[in-house]
Amino acid sequence: MESGDRLFNSGFIALNIFILFAFCNLAVFYSFYNYLETLSVPADFRGILIGLLSVSALIFRPVISPFLTPKNAVSAMAAGLGVTIACLWLYGSAVSLSWLIPLRILHGAGYVLLVSASVTLLVVFMPPAKSGQGFGIVSIMTLLPYAVVPLIFEKGFPGIPQPRIYFYTAQVLLCTALLLIPLKKMVAKRSGTEQALGQRLPKGSVWANLRQVRISLLLFANCLVFSSFSLIFFFLKTFSGQSRIGDAGLFFTVSTLVMIASRLVLGPLFDRFDKAAMIIASLGVFAASLWLLGMVASASQFYGVAAMYGLGVGAATPLLNGLMFVVSKPEYRGLNTNLMLEMVDAGFILGPVAGGLAVAGGVGQLPILMGCAGAAILAALLMIPFIGKNG
Repeated sequence: MESGDRLFNSGFIALNIFILFAFCNLAVFYSFYNYLETLSVPADFRGILIGLLSVSALIFRPVISPFLTPKNAVSAMAAGLGVTIACLWLYGSAVSLSWLIPLRILHGAGYVLLVSASVTLLVVFMPPAKSGQGFGIVSIMTLLPYAVVPLIFEKGFPGIPQPRIYFYTAQVLLCTALLLIPLKKMVAKRSGTEQALGQRLPKGSVWANLRQVRISLLLFANCLVFSSFSLIFFFLKTFSGQSRIGDAGLFFTVSTLVMIASRLVLGPLFDRFDKAAMIIASLGVFAASLWLLGMVASASQFYGVAAMYGLGVGAATPLLNGLMFVVSKPEYRGLNTNLMLEMVDAGFILGPVAGGLAVAGGVGQLPILMGCAGAAILAALLMIPFIGKNG
């Protein structure tokens, strides 16, 4: 049996491989909007089809999460992987709106089942004392596909049809299925897993868990952070086009690289100091970058703010997940980690909706950015009760 206090055990590594390829399965849709144009899908439905996968995930995750346990998670991963692969194969045939809508919904369900089951198993393989560093590694796996996949296909396979890209991705995911058998054995070898962690949560316990103030505060804070993050992600190109100071694509390249670097370099420190205090400091940097984004007057300042932005949100998000992991009761850690992902989905709906309504209502760039900064500050304030009460 592997040491219980070692983070980089074989189970943790295998789960990160699954999470990495689950997000590759999303990153390959970086040019899905352009593909929909070639299918003559009405413009009003293109954005809906893109967001439908996230909406599907938002709906299905709270439905399935209470039923997932470490005992059944590997089987659930296999089912989610199978549905995801089948959907990727079907994109070549689904060329009409009437087929694309159910396909995107089913794809979202398969993806969320795969990821939610993988996250459920983190309670088995991630030592609580190293949760901050552990979630830092997991979050790198979720970021890497967005930095690497578009580059691979744009430079390595120029001009390849989109359905062919999805087909190739399905073949790669199929290979990861080989890890499921040894992963199931790894879970079974963990002492107490079959009995202590194999039972479903009792009826009514999910709401009892959500009624805990500390759980609700962390969920709300995570939603605030990702609402601001998603608004910037979807509207920065519009804002930078208005100011003509810098390139939005390069902004995200710089910020993503800094996010990854911050998690690699600072990861070991996430569990040595007070997590709540570090979250407050990180969200302070994040809020300051949002405020400064509305003040920049040159390209160098614009990209400097990008680095600051990446550092702030890059440190805050794994720390928030690590804090949730630490303050949760052992039997609720898998559920609460999935609920944190639910807040990411919620943020990626609320942020764009709020931004779209603000822009449509004639609200200027600076007030919108101030609103995002205010949300980050509010999230930081919600962490004050946790100071001195976490690892």
